[in-house]
Amino acid sequence: MEAIDYNHRYHRIDIGRFHRMIEAGVFGDEDRVELIEGEMLDMSPIGAVHIGLTAELNMLFATHLTERAIVTAQGAVVLDDRTEVYPDLLILAPRPDFYRSAKPRPADVALLIEVSDSSLKHDLHTKVPIYARTQVPRVWIFDLPGRRIHTFADPDPTNASYRTTRVLSDGILSITLQDIRIDLDVTDLLRT
Repeated sequence: MEAIDYNHRYHRIDIGRFHRMIEAGVFGDEDRVELIEGEMLDMSPIGAVHIGLTAELNMLFATHLTERAIVTAQGAVVLDDRTEVYPDLLILAPRPDFYRSAKPRPADVALLIEVSDSSLKHDLHTKVPIYARTQVPRVWIFDLPGRRIHTFADPDPTNASYRTTRVLSDGILSITLQDIRIDLDVTDLLRT
């Protein structure tokens, strides 16, 4: 673990500057960077199981929610003026322009999913509080090494936490989106 030098100030950037850097080509195709509270952070590499689960979830939700929601894999969501993340899956409210005119915001998100190979600590202790503070209504984190799903609902923005949390390693995980109930077999989804 790197030591933090508290004698130096950090230079933080906002979303506008982050977008200008992207448009200027500062990052190459191989760069996977998120903006978390004004700091640019490298995203963890994606393994085969991670890719497969994300694809499976994408297909499952897209099949059930056709013409009722927008399902996007590894798309951006702007949480506030200093944070833009790229979760593995987003279920978004439908919009005629399919978010061409502006990236989604927390109010557009019905469900945000992170798949964690090696980033569980960061997802749970850094991202989840930000999701709660910015009022993302539901978050699921798939912990691949631990073979569990962490679910969060009913954000409490004042305390940067969720009022309803669960951890599942088997059974059925149900969610109702756009008046459609979707049941997921947790054991099947967590297979390797």
